Amino acid sequence: MLTYLIRRGLQAVVVLLAISATAFALFYAAPSDPATIACGPKCDATQIEAVRHSMGLDQPILTQYGDYLRGLVAGRTISDVDGSAIACAAPCLGYSYTLHEPVLSAITSRFPVTLALAGGALAVILVAGIGVGFVSALRRGSVGDRLLSGFTLIGASVQIYFLGYALQYLLVYSTGWLPLPGYTPPGEDPAAWAAGLLLPCLVLGFVNAAVFARLSRAQLLEVMHEGYVRTARGKGLGTLRTHLKYTARGAAGPVVQLLGLEVGALLGGAFITETVFGLSGVGKLAVDAVTQNDLPTVVGTVLIAAFFVVVFVAVADLVVAWLDPRVRLA
Repeated sequence: MLTYLIRRGLQAVVVLLAISATAFALFYAAPSDPATIACGPKCDATQIEAVRHSMGLDQPILTQYGDYLRGLVAGRTISDVDGSAIACAAPCLGYSYTLHEPVLSAITSRFPVTLALAGGALAVILVAGIGVGFVSALRRGSVGDRLLSGFTLIGASVQIYFLGYALQYLLVYSTGWLPLPGYTPPGEDPAAWAAGLLLPCLVLGFVNAAVFARLSRAQLLEVMHEGYVRTARGKGLGTLRTHLKYTARGAAGPVVQLLGLEVGALLGGAFITETVFGLSGVGKLAVDAVTQNDLPTVVGTVLIAAFFVVVFVAVADLVVAWLDPRVRLA
């Protein structure tokens, strides 16, 4: 176990380094000039050049990237547009000249929105995705199975931006059944917090639940014919108990692995959902950073998203090894 964790930790470091280098290189080659954006439209060429020097953009890309990596480990001092020093403690993800705050602070201030959205969507995935797949597999060939399969096919085909805008128009603007989506801190008003996130969580969860329903149904149908399941049934164990104790556990591997990937991606930011519903989460922050050529924020949000994906994929592998004794952590 310890060897496995060390190896996965080293792999995570390599993956994060590769992702940060790629993001850094891509946006360094972008045609727009971050110094011009940070300085503003009224700056002349001399002022822009001074800002570029202050931001360190006149340094070679390898030098800039090296400073960025050192900041992640030991922190660093960053120069503001006016040349004043800004202390950035480790792990320093850089300073956003567009938002005028450290990137880590910008991410952490928006992370509660993303966390709440990911948690609500995950609940929908577990109930309407894996649960529907389990019931559909037990009732294979029935009318309910066909209806559920058709329902999941629709969910797998529809796009979040279409479903989000359509349901928002129908349930919010047209009928008034749901309040306008938004984020209220749960400490201020728990009811408003839940009501404002209900529709975004349902939309995001439904679209992803369709994939999990189809996968869990297929895996359960495959495991139902395994010898150990037939043996349990032959020994007199009830149908439901057999499937809960043996079939579900044997079919959980691919579902748990996909779930780990999905949870990591959701915590990294649900870009489309947050944009459609106007939620100021990490995903919306990343989208705004791309449009504004805010390189430090882009690289920081990409690293955060990659970190969550790597961590939860490793956790999913551990869970799969615990659920299925046939799996060994090599």
